[in-house]
Amino acid sequence: MKLKTILLSVTVIGLMIGACNNASTEKSSSTDSTETPTVKAEQTFNLDTTALVSGATFYQCDMHHDINSDKPGICPKCEMDLTELKKH
Repeated sequence: MKLKTILLSVTVIGLMIGACNNASTEKSSSTDSTETPTVKAEQTFNLDTTALVSGATFYQCDMHHDINSDKPGICPKCEMDLTELKKH
């Protein structure tokens, strides 16, 4: 009788943990699919900054330095605002 109680308790706890993990996965996947970055079509990403003249302004993501743009906007990877920079 004691063994059945222990097995039942372990099964219930396992189901509760599985349900919690599944709920958190569903939340994150639903927010990812509904929230898309709003990027203007005319914005150029991954701008070749070596081709810019000295003093030219470009915009870069603080988190993703490979994301460069010729116009202000948001990063398509993390949705942060791009920071204004000038070529030295």
